[in-house]
Amino acid sequence: MEENKKKKGLPGIFNLFDLALIILALLVGAALFLSRDKNTSGALTGENQTRIQVRYTVELTGIQNGAASRIKPGAPVVDKIKKYSMGTVESVTVSPTVREVSDETRDVLTAVEVPGQETATVVITAQAAETDTDIIVDGGYTIKVGLPVNVRIPGLNAQGYIVEIERGDAQ
Repeated sequence: MEENKKKKGLPGIFNLFDLALIILALLVGAALFLSRDKNTSGALTGENQTRIQVRYTVELTGIQNGAASRIKPGAPVVDKIKKYSMGTVESVTVSPTVREVSDETRDVLTAVEVPGQETATVVITAQAAETDTDIIVDGGYTIKVGLPVNVRIPGLNAQGYIVEIERGDAQ
């Protein structure tokens, strides 16, 4: 047997497969960098914007009974994922969580309360910039009706949807 087998490639230098992986990683990194969220940087400084006071309503569903009582007027609201400020709580209304269930015997949908859960309807106020296409609160968060939200309010993390937006006077 021959003990000295020749190694393919040079020792200490990357082989072709290593170079391909490095180039692929650089391309993925460049694509992620170029496709990052540019919405908040340009929209707040654009020329077609109006400063407004905005009140919007968020419906937070599936909250454990009693937990919605921790939401207090004046509390800051923050996006749980990107940590954007979304404004402050103006008011809170709590009601039982209701789901629509199909009643197959009568072929209709029936509203049924979900035991152990409640829904908090939270009105939030914030200063915002309104562009031709978006409303962006001063914390950088874009609001639109129907947009899903994940919020952090002191003492509570919840998720829901923006259900209403009221634009105030231009400033």
